[in-house]
Amino acid sequence: MDAHRRGDMELAANLYDSFLRVQPDHAQALRLRAVLARAQSELSLSLELLQRARRIAPRDPEPGSELALTCLAMGDYEQAERALRETLELDPTALRALANLGALLQYRGHLAEAAATYRQVLQQAPDDLEVICNLAGTLADAGREAEALHAIDAALLELPGHPLLLATQGAVLTGQGDYDEASRVLAEATARNPADDMALINLALCEREQGAANRARESLQRALRANADNARAVADLVNLLAECGDYPEALRLAEDFLERHPGERLTLAAYALALRDSGDCATAEELVNLDSLTRVREPAPPQPWDSREDFLTAIKQAILSDASLLPGPASKSTREGAQTGELQLASHPALMAWRDMIRDEIDAVIDELRAGGFADHPVMAFASAQWGLRAWGTVLESGGYQESHQHPLGFLSGVYYVDLPPDMSTESSTAGWLEFGRPPDRLRHKVSPPTRLLEPRVGRLVLFPSYFYHRTLPFRAGGQRVSLAFDVMPRR
Repeated sequence: MDAHRRGDMELAANLYDSFLRVQPDHAQALRLRAVLARAQSELSLSLELLQRARRIAPRDPEPGSELALTCLAMGDYEQAERALRETLELDPTALRALANLGALLQYRGHLAEAAATYRQVLQQAPDDLEVICNLAGTLADAGREAEALHAIDAALLELPGHPLLLATQGAVLTGQGDYDEASRVLAEATARNPADDMALINLALCEREQGAANRARESLQRALRANADNARAVADLVNLLAECGDYPEALRLAEDFLERHPGERLTLAAYALALRDSGDCATAEELVNLDSLTRVREPAPPQPWDSREDFLTAIKQAILSDASLLPGPASKSTREGAQTGELQLASHPALMAWRDMIRDEIDAVIDELRAGGFADHPVMAFASAQWGLRAWGTVLESGGYQESHQHPLGFLSGVYYVDLPPDMSTESSTAGWLEFGRPPDRLRHKVSPPTRLLEPRVGRLVLFPSYFYHRTLPFRAGGQRVSLAFDVMPRR
């Protein structure tokens, strides 16, 4: 333990292993060795040791709490949530596990439950700044910006000028579009903590919206000096450099980053826009080939559903009854509609059957891409034999649409159409259709990239690279447009 605390990982591992050879069922040693393995990115070993520790000491909450962190590192969020909930059943006062559960729920889009969980922590630890800021972020994500700002203001009364609080306040103000006030707050936050790369990115966004491109460029460069691996900072700076006409520097920055982080989605999208603006449309087309890399499937309903109508009705009911369904969450792209958080696919027979059906289709598309000449394409950089699904439901009402967005965490993404208004396309032949290629307004470009429209049909599945920008065109017809969207998540 002393070597572990001092950071001498090799010595600590050797000593833990020697100890466990003598006492292989020592739960504390197993747990500590697993924590060290996780720090060394030996995630399978960490998982195995923590599972052993839990079997040996089933009433000890510590192995379960650590198991959740290892599952998070592996990208297995469902198992992480189960481990945290089991830990809290053993010890309801385990504040670290409770705070981690709140963060996981927030990440998975279960915003109301995340906020309630954070408030439980704050009842016992009212001065926990990280939890205060996470609560504010959750409230802002749910569209409750006034409550978020009130929580930060109350904390700032106790700790005036604290950089973490200021950075969170600035992020909420940025999300509201109050760029002048956000810029002032974020400038103070980053002066007090120059290593806060995310605050610098938000500051750059505000400065860019204020027309101060040179200041925005400096803020993004400061963010990269603080964290050279921040993909959002790289993507924003590539786009800003291209807007200013500095194409050689924009392309060099993107290419250097992609050499270190092959297939990174935010950077790929910004790189493609910069290539097109610089005149290299051919290379941009190779990266964003809307025809070859977008796949449309019409899968038959899985067993035991013989009727597609019954299968789709069961999925629709699962979406509409999900407790996380939230009208127009501010942090998402859905407008004039509602969206669930990440669905618990194993909790509903129809969703389980859908998951199994989708897995088969995804495996087939991955094989097709490899066989079709895309084995070395950036879209396959994150392709993995082990992957999971993150899925959520979207319900659009009349006038509803989705703004242009991408999914930077998956390597493939998709949408499955569950229900559509019968007269959705009456007003316009493409109302409610899915459009690929058009970037969001915040990304500037001189040369408009090509777009592709796809008609939604009940039971249709569309698969595409996660870095492709896409949106849903608005429609005015009555009724609901219900779909399941998902990311294919590589697991470590």
